Amino acid sequence: MKKIFYLLVVFIALFFTLQPVSSNLCAETLRITCWAGYAEPYVNEFKELVKKKYNTALTVEIYNPTDQDEFYKAAKNGTADLISPPADLAKTPRFYCFKDGDYLLSPIDEKNIPNLKNLLLFFAKDQSLIHNGKRYGVPYNCGPYGLAYNTNVVKKAPESWNIFWEPEYAGKYTINNNFHKCNIWITALSLGYNYDQIFDIAKLDRKKIQDKLNILAKNAKSLWDGEANPDEFPQLSLATTWGFAAQQANMKGGHWLIASPKEGGTAWIDYWCITKAATGMKKKLCEEWINFELSPKNQANVVKSLGVSPVVNNADTLVTPTEKTLFHVGDNEYFKTVAIWRVMSEETEKAFGEMWEDAKKLRTK
Repeated sequence: MKKIFYLLVVFIALFFTLQPVSSNLCAETLRITCWAGYAEPYVNEFKELVKKKYNTALTVEIYNPTDQDEFYKAAKNGTADLISPPADLAKTPRFYCFKDGDYLLSPIDEKNIPNLKNLLLFFAKDQSLIHNGKRYGVPYNCGPYGLAYNTNVVKKAPESWNIFWEPEYAGKYTINNNFHKCNIWITALSLGYNYDQIFDIAKLDRKKIQDKLNILAKNAKSLWDGEANPDEFPQLSLATTWGFAAQQANMKGGHWLIASPKEGGTAWIDYWCITKAATGMKKKLCEEWINFELSPKNQANVVKSLGVSPVVNNADTLVTPTEKTLFHVGDNEYFKTVAIWRVMSEETEKAFGEMWEDAKKLRTK
């Protein structure tokens, strides 16, 4: 009888010992609202990391917006734990995230993001998501509102934004619609305004810019929201792009490059921000995600899959010499030459919106 009892105990012990470890895993869900391509390629690897490091089975829910308003709504309504807004959003008056008693973002615990130490100095010093001495976001990538050109048609790199107003390119270019401020910035630059002027309507001749903006909108073959359509690029000579569409067009056999206009240009920094909805372990997993996205491999992939610039100083050996040059990988000095998007006054935001709507009225389709 004792022998039978002993065998039974051994059997039960072996039964539980041999059960899959997954039966003891914790479960967590991470909700990410981010631009397309920022999360999808990395989810499976990150889930494995979380499983091994935290003994947690992670579910990741991703939503890709087309407009920055959706980042603000996700933070305000608590429908996302992580968002990837442009740097200027959190302090823009209509999206302000730091109202007394109702912060929409959570401060970053920097000790949970050791890869922060690898940020290029330019990005480490950026104050966009610093509020009252605390960090509320971490840079992820940087790119231009760029002047892309089809080298099959435009044989020489454009030297000026004014190429968009040359008659031969009427109906042969695409520009953005829902970030209309970018079109006003490039119009102002084409007229000779400098970086310290283009973000303030009080420093601009509104009528002069309106007249030229009207032509830009009227002659565009198409207007795009979110990102330009790479499938349209074979029909085009020129385009404005964040970089993504030109890269996608090239992956489909196109031959597109980004010009460097003599007037300069504007550039965005997209951040990873943790919303107020993420607390406890969920917040820690958000910080783990940010650290993961700052790894050299994933920062190199920012170049290869998105066609924009990484923000770290240790990804240069993982890209080709051509990629390193084109996307300014590790080039801290380059980023000092572009105008990073700035917070604009409500008056300027309103004026720019009105100017763009007036310009679009001249379009025939």
